[in-house]
Amino acid sequence: MREIFYEESSKIQKEKSASRKYTICKVISIIFYVISVIYLFLTIDQLPAIIKSFQENSGALFIIFNILYLIVPFLLLFFSGFFLGKLKNKLYVDYDYTFVSGSVRISKVIKNVKRKFVIKFEYDAIERIGKYGSDTYNNYEKMPGIKKEILTSNVEPSEGKDFYYIVVNHEDNKKLLILECTELFIVNILKFANKLVIEKDFK
Repeated sequence: MREIFYEESSKIQKEKSASRKYTICKVISIIFYVISVIYLFLTIDQLPAIIKSFQENSGALFIIFNILYLIVPFLLLFFSGFFLGKLKNKLYVDYDYTFVSGSVRISKVIKNVKRKFVIKFEYDAIERIGKYGSDTYNNYEKMPGIKKEILTSNVEPSEGKDFYYIVVNHEDNKKLLILECTELFIVNILKFANKLVIEKDFK
């Protein structure tokens, strides 16, 4: 069978809004990190007093209170910055779908800069392909143990595209993948996959 290379992208539709949210989270995250460092430097001079309280066998409650006074605010500030830093990477995400002669590779691209691999599978690992929201899809979605992964940031398909699902047996797990792509992308997969994988409701 001849070599086929085909690639599509699911671009986020509300790009300006996503970019604004990404920037806000990034800035606030940095602010939390900076404040946590400043707090650490402002309170580090209290360490000698805490060490002295240990040496003088001060009350346990007094010692615990002082330790919490130093650590808890720092941890809250630091992890708030960490959480927002992680959250921003979910607010501006595009997805790339690549098909190369029977192999499907999916990656996500954060803010048009950072690429992160998501999944790769071969055509013979595909169990079912069809339209998102069909009866067959709903049956799979209710199936216990199946892992659902939405590989698009849009709630409505872009012009010329539609939402499709692919059920894949991947690394001893059954995965339900939702893609936003053209019918041509699905057709290219079906040039290699067994035609029996097409759901009966597919139109």
